[in-house]
Amino acid sequence: SSTAIFTSTPAHEAPSDMDKVDNSVLELLMGLLIAAFFIGVVAALVVVVVLMINRFYTNLLKDEGYLMFTLPASVHSIVWSKLIVSLVWFVVTGLVVMLAMFITVFTFSAMDFGEIFNNVPSFKELMAQFYAATGLSGGDVAGFIAEFIGLVLVSLLCTCLHIYAAMSLGHIFSNHKVILSVLFFVGISFLFQILTAVRGFSLGNSLDAMLPFETSGEMWQLAHNGLLAVMLYELALSAILYFTTTFSLRKGLNLA
Repeated sequence: SSTAIFTSTPAHEAPSDMDKVDNSVLELLMGLLIAAFFIGVVAALVVVVVLMINRFYTNLLKDEGYLMFTLPASVHSIVWSKLIVSLVWFVVTGLVVMLAMFITVFTFSAMDFGEIFNNVPSFKELMAQFYAATGLSGGDVAGFIAEFIGLVLVSLLCTCLHIYAAMSLGHIFSNHKVILSVLFFVGISFLFQILTAVRGFSLGNSLDAMLPFETSGEMWQLAHNGLLAVMLYELALSAILYFTTTFSLRKGLNLA
């Protein structure tokens, strides 16, 4: 009688050591890529801030300031030229970072975005459901988005003026100008933190008085009022910093 030899292959083979090593290497590379991406994002933001500071410092507070302030342009025009360029840098950098994050997620994610989009209702249907649930209109949503974008721009403007004001005050003095600029920046930050805390406490009391919401429309109205309140607060701080910057450049700047 013949002997039959049967070779059976298990349905699920255990991964080999080589497969485990390959997976570990891929996970390590993925982690390094993600870390490098976030380092690049932080570096891009830092570069924008450094360029903003260096441009203001070199053009107005160093030797170039002698030529800059002899131009047939007011101090207001000079300061606004720096502000506009800095805002453009911040906005473009922010858009590039968001685009890079979207591309990164789309490229390395295991999700099938095409299938997800096919299963999600159309944008028009989603907005119709949203309007029906909240009682809002397209104009309300567009206004809210515009207010949010305005708040972001005003916050960036306030940040730029915060740095400009500190540098301008530091260069009123003859010695240790850079150190004094840093100290003025810290001092202004501390003062604004106190004002923000006081303002936040008062807003918290007002919010407690308005709770609970009876309708979603009331919630959106409160969000609308909150955005306007924060924007007005940032504009007030920006006005103070702008006056401090222009006054220091016109009356007390020491280029010696």
